[in-house]
Amino acid sequence: MLLALVLAAVLPLGVRVEVEPLGRGAAGTVVGVAVQVAPEDREALGGRARFSLEFLQGGKPADSGSGVVELGPDGSFLLYREWPPGEGELFVAVASLDGGRQGRVRKTLAVPTMEQQFALPEAAPPDAVTLAPLPPAEDGVRFLTPQAGSAVGTVRLQLLVPDKTVEVRFFQDGQPVLTKNRPPWDINLSLGATPRRTVVRAEVYGPGGRFLGEDAVVLQEGGDRLAVQLLLGPAQEGETMRKVTVAVSPPGAEEEVLLKLDHRPLARWLACPCVANVAQEELAQGKVLVAEAKGRGRQGEAVLVLGGSPFQEAVRVEVVELPVVVLDGDGRPVRGLRAEELEVFEDGQKVSVESFTYSEGQPIALGLAVDVSGSLQKYFPLVRQAVSGFLGQFLRPGDRYFLGTFAWEFTLQVPWGGDPRLALDRLAGVRVEGGTSLHDALIKALELFAGRKGPRGLILLTDGEDTTSRTGWETALRFVRTMRTPVFPVGVGLSPLDFLLRNKLREVAASSGGEAFFVGRPEDLPEVYKRIGEQLRAYYLVVYRSPSSKPPGQFRTVSVRLRRPHVTVRSIAGYFPVP
Repeated sequence: MLLALVLAAVLPLGVRVEVEPLGRGAAGTVVGVAVQVAPEDREALGGRARFSLEFLQGGKPADSGSGVVELGPDGSFLLYREWPPGEGELFVAVASLDGGRQGRVRKTLAVPTMEQQFALPEAAPPDAVTLAPLPPAEDGVRFLTPQAGSAVGTVRLQLLVPDKTVEVRFFQDGQPVLTKNRPPWDINLSLGATPRRTVVRAEVYGPGGRFLGEDAVVLQEGGDRLAVQLLLGPAQEGETMRKVTVAVSPPGAEEEVLLKLDHRPLARWLACPCVANVAQEELAQGKVLVAEAKGRGRQGEAVLVLGGSPFQEAVRVEVVELPVVVLDGDGRPVRGLRAEELEVFEDGQKVSVESFTYSEGQPIALGLAVDVSGSLQKYFPLVRQAVSGFLGQFLRPGDRYFLGTFAWEFTLQVPWGGDPRLALDRLAGVRVEGGTSLHDALIKALELFAGRKGPRGLILLTDGEDTTSRTGWETALRFVRTMRTPVFPVGVGLSPLDFLLRNKLREVAASSGGEAFFVGRPEDLPEVYKRIGEQLRAYYLVVYRSPSSKPPGQFRTVSVRLRRPHVTVRSIAGYFPVP
């Protein structure tokens, strides 16, 4: 009887599916899967729908995927997939974001073998970009495999350049070392008596000082990962595009390279030089460029924080200011630490601490991001009580706050400096319904901290489940690690069995220097207010100079250790340096 009631609550959705072979891919046949919702059902979906897809061959999964898509004016959307040739069964499910309407299609089809290479269509969506690799840049700049130099302890680097090259500038670890105005375009470098990682970059210019391209190579990297460099060429007068180069070391080791802007794929290569021309307008609106490389059983990644991003204000390259919270076994702040009790490591290398001070009682900048999606409807009275407690019991004179809510989209309800009494009025008028764009909301809430110094923290009230974000989890986590603002997720109504969601919220906290809490009853809340207040209002500020030779845009890990037992240390997991 219960099953019948559940089934009756889900209304049918008319769905049509067509599959068209488009060309030869890297390992199979690229197909277009066109999905269309029946005209009478389109209005009920509100322009967006959730889909899932599975393709079986021989009863075993050959491909699967799911996500949220925007519907076209005719109620359709197009998916690009790559499948092995042969017969198989396709299962496609489409549902409204609230799950109230669902439609399913099953098709038996034969995937042909294609001779013609898949060609990327104009204005291609992200899933098509990843299936159509770009050829190596024809006039790209490229370091050849390093060769031993004529003297002991030296290396010779040769550079392939365009025919119209008139000048090459070489840099080692960011410092200029040589400029050449005629071939051979090579350089001999001393590696020093002690092996250490070093990055060599070359900029190539043509007549009139026109920038033609660049490349980089990492020497003495060590480890089992590919070394990946992201290089953003200069903006040139009169042009709307900028060159983005992905350099992989050792040269020639790459088998697949993917470039993304935030979470959206821009280009894919199977060999370098890997150069993409990206519109300056796109770069201005984006936050991070991401490059991922695979080859010879190894992987590597690089992240470049874009100049227009508010996150670059967080840390200067030379001097790092590191807030550190130290708690005893009962979770209370530990006072009276001495500088000699503390050790700081950046990328595993111990650094010299130049300043060590204790701060307590400063005004706090507090952000509240509140999940108002349908999945929290049952627990929303508890959420309102939590917001009331944070604003009534937590805030002190001089503190500032903002309140944002999110379901499908993030909405700023009360901006910085607003009256705390406004928050409950705004929450009372919010409808608790819709999907959960947690990743998007996390980024948008953190953006509001740009330019703010001193003690600050974001409280994230949610059940931890993301259903409708446009941003992937990895991109959202990069923003968390970039912003240097502690995030305190408060998981509402999660059962002990929701370990995946709990771990996700704990990961956000650990990456930012915050702490995750889980509540299910009103009596759980006072301890949360107390713990967060203790961590934001009492902390040590550690200052040191970074010894890293990593270029701007590459993440630097940070760890803090104390020579004192039975204490917990919280700080950021690392940072992105600023050029």
